[in-house]
Amino acid sequence: MDRRQSARRASAKTRHDAATRGGSARRFRGGFSRGGATRDALIDAGIRVFGRDGYHAATTKAIASEARANQALISYYFGGKEGLYRAVVERIVDMVAARIGPVAAEMEAALATGIAASAARAAYLERIFELLDRFVDVLSSDESAAWAGIIVREQQEPSPAFEILYERLQGRLLARLAALVARVRGRRTPTADDRLTVLTIIGQALIFRVARASALRFTGWSRLEPAQKARIKKILRRNVRALLAEAKRDA
Repeated sequence: MDRRQSARRASAKTRHDAATRGGSARRFRGGFSRGGATRDALIDAGIRVFGRDGYHAATTKAIASEARANQALISYYFGGKEGLYRAVVERIVDMVAARIGPVAAEMEAALATGIAASAARAAYLERIFELLDRFVDVLSSDESAAWAGIIVREQQEPSPAFEILYERLQGRLLARLAALVARVRGRRTPTADDRLTVLTIIGQALIFRVARASALRFTGWSRLEPAQKARIKKILRRNVRALLAEAKRDA
């Protein structure tokens, strides 16, 4: 009898210990999950606050309040304001790359794959048009309003985070576009003129974000709806085709 009671007690203890370990594990995993959510919330809040106020005027107190998180967690997760800003720029690069990535991959494929001479110019032009279409979609979206301010400030007053922005996103896209422009013009290697042409082309799309208020006032539009975006894309294609045709005659 004593042995049976001892066995029952041992079995109950084993079940209790297993349940306790399981509960601890769930709490442990849940803690990590909540921690990840808090870190993401701080980055999202950082995008809004840095985009609105700029790096120097933004405070960790304001960012923590925006995220509804403890201010001390900024130091815990990022080491301070500068580390959070770096994480914010990395998040922006990832978001833009996710939206432009498929088109960029097609650009890479077009540059790497041999195209018949008779179809080459049209094929390279189409890749340029596709990227410009995606630029218009991304830059005219409501969600780009916050992070666009950060990108614009980085162009005017580059911080150490500019290297992330340029090396991982802008520089790569500009280089691919320059390569496509060179191919349209019948060259294998971009020249200084090709690079300047690319900057001119990109500027035509960027104005609808960096000078959005003026663009809307001048056109008489209240916002950029799908119909307005379609018109912008059509005119951009026309302008690029004319620009590259003119350059080809001058070459």
